[in-house]
Amino acid sequence: MEKKICIPRVLKNIAYVLFPIFATILVLLIFCLSYPLERESIKAGVDFYDTNTFAEDYAKEIFGSLTTVDVLKDNYQTDAYSYYYSHTETVENNDEVKSINYYTDYNGSNVVWLVLDNDTKIAYTNLNYSLDTSTIDNIKNKIMGNSQNWKYHDGSIQTTIEKLSNENIEYIDSTLNQEDIEMLGNTEQSSESNNKQNNVIDSETASNGQNANLKNNYTIYTALLDDMEYVDNIYRDRLLYNTLSIVNQNLVFLIPFLIGLIIALIPIIVIGIGRTRKQEGINLNWFDKILIEFAASISIFIGCIGAVFTVSIGGASTIVTFTLAISIMAVGILIMYLACILFFETVVKRVKTHTFIKTTFAYWIYIKIKGFMLELKITKRFVLYFIAFILANLFTFAIMWSDGFPGIVLTIILYVIAFSYITKRIKSYSKIEDAISKLYKGDTDMRLDEKELCKEMQETGKQINDIAGGLSNAINEKLKSERLKTELITNVSHDIKTPLTSIINYVDLLKKEDAQGEKAKEYLDILDSKSQRLKKLTEDLVEASKASSGAIKLNIERLNVNELIKQVSGEFEDKFKSHNLHEIITFPESDVYINADSRYMYRVLENMYSNISKYAMEGTRVYTDIAEKDGDVIIQIKNVSKQKLNISADELMQRFVRGEASRNTEGSGLGLSIARSLTELQQGKFNIYLDGDLFKVTIKFKKN
Repeated sequence: MEKKICIPRVLKNIAYVLFPIFATILVLLIFCLSYPLERESIKAGVDFYDTNTFAEDYAKEIFGSLTTVDVLKDNYQTDAYSYYYSHTETVENNDEVKSINYYTDYNGSNVVWLVLDNDTKIAYTNLNYSLDTSTIDNIKNKIMGNSQNWKYHDGSIQTTIEKLSNENIEYIDSTLNQEDIEMLGNTEQSSESNNKQNNVIDSETASNGQNANLKNNYTIYTALLDDMEYVDNIYRDRLLYNTLSIVNQNLVFLIPFLIGLIIALIPIIVIGIGRTRKQEGINLNWFDKILIEFAASISIFIGCIGAVFTVSIGGASTIVTFTLAISIMAVGILIMYLACILFFETVVKRVKTHTFIKTTFAYWIYIKIKGFMLELKITKRFVLYFIAFILANLFTFAIMWSDGFPGIVLTIILYVIAFSYITKRIKSYSKIEDAISKLYKGDTDMRLDEKELCKEMQETGKQINDIAGGLSNAINEKLKSERLKTELITNVSHDIKTPLTSIINYVDLLKKEDAQGEKAKEYLDILDSKSQRLKKLTEDLVEASKASSGAIKLNIERLNVNELIKQVSGEFEDKFKSHNLHEIITFPESDVYINADSRYMYRVLENMYSNISKYAMEGTRVYTDIAEKDGDVIIQIKNVSKQKLNISADELMQRFVRGEASRNTEGSGLGLSIARSLTELQQGKFNIYLDGDLFKVTIKFKKN
């Protein structure tokens, strides 16, 4: 399977490589264009050895050698000048010199020299003693064999360096300041007479601004080593000059181009940070999850390690050590760059995932304090808040007493914060109160937005939402259960109705035949009675299921309640008389009307009268009252049960439940359930009340 490549991550890594390259080039260009070193010479393409800078550096090396000789002759502490005595060679049979003193610089120098004291016939050189430098002639040849050399003898200069020739000897004077002159002539470290004898420059002449004249008591041979083994001022200035020569002013147009490239790399890096081919979104590692202060400390520590590497360049003296130091410095810069990348990436990741604030030390302290406060009871919490408010008040009052206006400002800010705190909690309390009120009224779909509540009440809001959700689920489950029951009843009733119809028809056919024997006729009568009862039960089941599920089409109209009661009462008059029941009806002074379906309203009342005819105690009265109250029409029917009512009103309202425990009567136990469902479908209310053996039904509708 071919691996998926994360393009943003690849582009980010490329940008990380290009960024320091472009930045280095940009800095180099800006440095080269702003550094004042030999601007005109660079423009003209002059070689470094023909520049004033080289002449200055070389002249300082010449006078440095003379200073060294002058100090050594006076037996000064040579360690202060980084020289140590190496070797003294006695020269036999030579009128020019009697001995050669070899002195070696600890740090080394690219300028080699030989100084002959014409008075003492002693030679001084900074060359190492060897077979090639054991004689004065060998030393002269070794020095003057280099391409850049300078010789002084008998007031005359022989040199390959034009700016230090006899004609330009005044340039030597221009390279010296008063401190150099005092070091060569007016030092207080030796006697005045010795200083006058050993001066190599006429300080009086130099101080008057005239050309300095080297004294004839010295013969000087100097040269710049062609291979330049050491890192000194001449080496550094030559390296800088050559670099500036490469990057000239013709490359100015590259600066805005490089700035544009660097700016373009930044969004590429930011987009690619945190992206991997293994997962979508931003990938966070352990470093991105620790406190940002700790992450910064780790990055700084790594950067300091890199900084230690970079300072190693300061101790380089030779080309080899300088090259090694540059390499080590590059490693140090790379380490510091990686440390910057490490910290930059974790900051960007935290910003992208909105966790920057949450990973700060201040936020950690805030969470700890918040957790401690939330664990306290709300009363203790508000006591602490109140104490903090009092202390803050005392503080602001003290400032106001001593400093006036700032204290007033702080007091106003404090009270604004306190007012905001109290207001938010009052709003939260009000929202919770409204939610509880809606829940109490049956609105289980209500939801509280927990984010809009204060911290102390968010848990309460969550609990209220859970209660509402639980009630809603319970109601939905109940409705689902009722629907399934209704569907089951409907389906079963339909399945029973078909064979039952056949049974009834065949019973009718048998009754028309001339059945033999009284037993046969009795059996047919029983079959007829039971089949008719079963038919009535299936019809009631279907009607009950339709009523409870609302699968009934209503024809709501303005209905006269008085006329409806009279009609139902008239139809049950014979049944009541057969059971010795006497009905007493109380009508209002005028007709009352309701909005209902006349057919189903008649069915409701028919069920009530049917129950009375079946279960009322014989020889008792039945009371039917129609009344108006507070804009409602109330129909109330009361009778005394023949059997003891040993169940509650709620149980009596359930399907298939009858007040008679023996269940020997012809009722199905669905009459009251059907009546209630039909009443509620017509926006009415149906209630049953039991008081001993007194059975009371109340039906309530809005008056039309």
